[in-house]
Amino acid sequence: MDRTTAATIAHDVGLAAWFGGAWMGAVGLNGATIEVDDHTQRTRVANAGWFRWAPIAGTSLVAHVVAAYVLGRLTPAPRGASTVAPPRGTGLRHLRTALTVAAVLSTVETGVSGQRVVRGGDVPVATAVVPIAATPPSVAAAQRRLRVAQWLVPGFTGALLVVEVLQRRWSR
Repeated sequence: MDRTTAATIAHDVGLAAWFGGAWMGAVGLNGATIEVDDHTQRTRVANAGWFRWAPIAGTSLVAHVVAAYVLGRLTPAPRGASTVAPPRGTGLRHLRTALTVAAVLSTVETGVSGQRVVRGGDVPVATAVVPIAATPPSVAAAQRRLRVAQWLVPGFTGALLVVEVLQRRWSR
């Protein structure tokens, strides 16, 4: 297997796991915490799941970003490409970069907000990301940020998947 193939596999599998894990976490894990009868244990359950997923999520993110960099270095310019005019597909590459940065920042925000919820301890909540009146203000604020960020990650990574497909299709 050559370096380009290995980097493409790491790139695509990393993005797929990053997107899929974020989507499942937002919909499945965080959403399912409403089923926990004890309101003070809901964040504990979600946090246990996220802590188990965190090493995979981190590895997926790094694999995707590093492989994208490697592919950018290994992919030769098209034959006859001008050294003056920007190469075909430059706009999509810039969009892909912006989406990647946004996805990374959103992922970091979920980690930071999640840690703030964890530090709050076993407090009453409606779900892992929805506070109730009895939720301490600092935990409630972190939950509100987490509720938004949890959807930004699959949103940006999903958009990135679409741009990747379009870029491959149009570069043929």
